[in-house]
Amino acid sequence: MLFQNPVINTEELPAVESVQFQRLSPAWRVVSYISTLIFFVFLSMGWGLFYVLAGDIPEWITMGSLAAILVLFLLSMVLVSSRYRMAGYALRAHDIMYKRGVFWHSTTIIPYSRIQHVEISQGPVQSAFGIATLRIYTAGGSRSDLSIEGLERKSAEEIKELITGKVAAAKGAESEQDVAALRSEEEKAEGTDELPTE
Repeated sequence: MLFQNPVINTEELPAVESVQFQRLSPAWRVVSYISTLIFFVFLSMGWGLFYVLAGDIPEWITMGSLAAILVLFLLSMVLVSSRYRMAGYALRAHDIMYKRGVFWHSTTIIPYSRIQHVEISQGPVQSAFGIATLRIYTAGGSRSDLSIEGLERKSAEEIKELITGKVAAAKGAESEQDVAALRSEEEKAEGTDELPTE
């Protein structure tokens, strides 16, 4: 059989826009608001300590710094809401998709056949609100290739079980193909060894 490599019509490819993405848990937005607030509280405390230790600081620097911190705080809160609206995941027959981003949008697609293992992690604030982060690791990397934040703990565990099953099925199919290919090669080798006798 001759090797064939036909051209694929890109107009017939499935559109990513048609994928129905699942939203993250609303609790993730609350957790993000709290985390942002905690960060700016510590930032303000650090600035206050610097102000006390520095002594005589011009008033325009003081007011400008306070205004910058306030603007950054408000902008961060707006970005939290935007990140929540844009983020989503989808589980398909052969892969998992995750989209995110506010100014720069990204969509990550990982086939189940490339996944090595999956883990669930929770921070103190996440645990208090019953949400978790699902981390997916692929071959050849020590860091997670995909992290989905803001999943309900139960949903994260269900997705982990589903992906684990898909990975096992994909590896089982690859093993069967390898065995079939090995058997085919052995049969061909045996056929060449049996030369016709006169």
